[in-house]
Amino acid sequence: MRYFFVIGFLLTVFSFHQVVRAETEVVNNFNASIAIQKDGSIFVTENIIYNFGLNQKHGIFRDIPLAAVSGPQLSINVSGVNNEVGQPYQYTTSINDNVLRIKIGDPNVLISGVKTYVVSYQVYNAIRTFNDRDELYWNVTGNQWPVAIQSANASLTLPDLSISNVRMNCFTGLQGSTQKNCDFSQGGANVTYASTQALNVNEGLTLVLGIPLGYIHNTYIPYTYIPLQSVNPLSINFESLSSLIFFVVFILAILYLRTTKTKPKPVIPEELKGQPVVVEYNPPDNLPPIEIGTLLDRQVDITDISSVIIDLAVRGYIKIRYAVQQKDFELIKLKNGSDLVHPADKIIFELLFSSRDSVKLSDLKKQKTTFQLDIKKIQEDTEQHLHSEEYFDQAAKDKSKKLKAYVFLIVVAISLLGFVINKFFLSFSPLVFFFLYIGAIVVFPLLTAPVKQKLTPKGISILAKILGFREFLQLTEKDKLELLNAPELRTEMFEKFLPYAMVLGVEDKWAKKFEGIYNVVPNWYEDPTAANFNSYVLTHNLTLFNGSFNQVFNITSPRPSSGFGGGGSSGGGSGGGGGGSW
Repeated sequence: MRYFFVIGFLLTVFSFHQVVRAETEVVNNFNASIAIQKDGSIFVTENIIYNFGLNQKHGIFRDIPLAAVSGPQLSINVSGVNNEVGQPYQYTTSINDNVLRIKIGDPNVLISGVKTYVVSYQVYNAIRTFNDRDELYWNVTGNQWPVAIQSANASLTLPDLSISNVRMNCFTGLQGSTQKNCDFSQGGANVTYASTQALNVNEGLTLVLGIPLGYIHNTYIPYTYIPLQSVNPLSINFESLSSLIFFVVFILAILYLRTTKTKPKPVIPEELKGQPVVVEYNPPDNLPPIEIGTLLDRQVDITDISSVIIDLAVRGYIKIRYAVQQKDFELIKLKNGSDLVHPADKIIFELLFSSRDSVKLSDLKKQKTTFQLDIKKIQEDTEQHLHSEEYFDQAAKDKSKKLKAYVFLIVVAISLLGFVINKFFLSFSPLVFFFLYIGAIVVFPLLTAPVKQKLTPKGISILAKILGFREFLQLTEKDKLELLNAPELRTEMFEKFLPYAMVLGVEDKWAKKFEGIYNVVPNWYEDPTAANFNSYVLTHNLTLFNGSFNQVFNITSPRPSSGFGGGGSSGGGSGGGGGGSW
């Protein structure tokens, strides 16, 4: 028994020694520069001056949580880590338990003394939206540093120079503390926050900034990283294996749904790879936007479907009204739609206005199931129409159906085999069954995917023209346009081709081409905030419309918490986390 006391004593001494060593280290200064973008993302640059003292370490790490209580799920892209003169540091990133870790330093090199680390990253979904404001509730330093922070401050750049009536608040101390040992001030488009005293171990600085509605058009960026816990294959039993299999299937389903909401990426057949692109000035074969987008990436995604609504608006059937206060869009019927021919046009128009003259996107969430059935019908009809017009290869589609049937039979057979093995051969390792099953549900579908929608020679020819039309939409250099004898840029051309630019993923470049030309609000669009209306404003707001349209398929997120109204505290916002040395 005495040996246990000795071991405990040694461990205590060792832990105390580690604490003493940690306390010899300190963050001399923690400065965060935050640039708020109009799309709701923020660019963060952290200048961390870390004093290792006499300790020999490799560097520091920075932990940033990707989730907050009643806050948005963050998506973070790390752009780099440098020293004070711009020289890059070696670093790695990893995610565990929904926390991003940036580990900085060379594992083969030891350092000591004072070092400066400039960590830069972009954060999506950081802005929280309320009825009267957009809000950044941000944990500047975080509350999990095992060393003191002698000085902490933050400098924010607002998304618009004209913003003057912002709301500000700040908190310091341990997690949950409502102490306010900090100052804040605004000077033009810059807002600054600073702690008025040193932050002790596990104390942090949190800022709150409220911006009037209308300056930020929040664009939600889906969070796609799904961490897997490590598993010992030898300890897997059949029940846990089944759970793991269903979990993997669930992940694959999520990833598939996510891919339908990203910007379109062309799927180029071998026949067109390496071939020059010949510029086209009109949509080939007068195809509608939904079919152009489908031929580009071989699938009818949500952007293609929402383009139907924008196209109907441009053609005078619908008015799109942006309700800024509610962060909602209202669709108003302008024509009865009896002359619509394309299946997608008719389904969408009937869906929106079957028994009403107007509808808000928020209302469509209430009929979510019906809406999804209609969307599936649009996808099927659009693909079938492209087959009937001989753009898609019908024989390849039939082959895909047969392969899917084989996959189903294989999965059933393996499931029965697994049951028999589990029932009569318990000593047999389930790991073999696991890999067979994963092979059936993952490898086979991947093999069948390329032949699901194969282009015919006619389809390949049309895709070449689509790529040429895409090239015209994204060309922005005036001399190139003149060299190519492009048609004169007119306002009606901008509106007509805007739905095409959106399904082809080049709407920003198309808007840039009409900078200074398109500045009158069209009669099919209404936006009370569009005081300085131009091509960028319309394109950006319609992109926001697409994002709202996508959210019709998602479960509404919990109402975010706020840093105002008595609910704020140190560490109560997004970001933050902590760090230390290693």
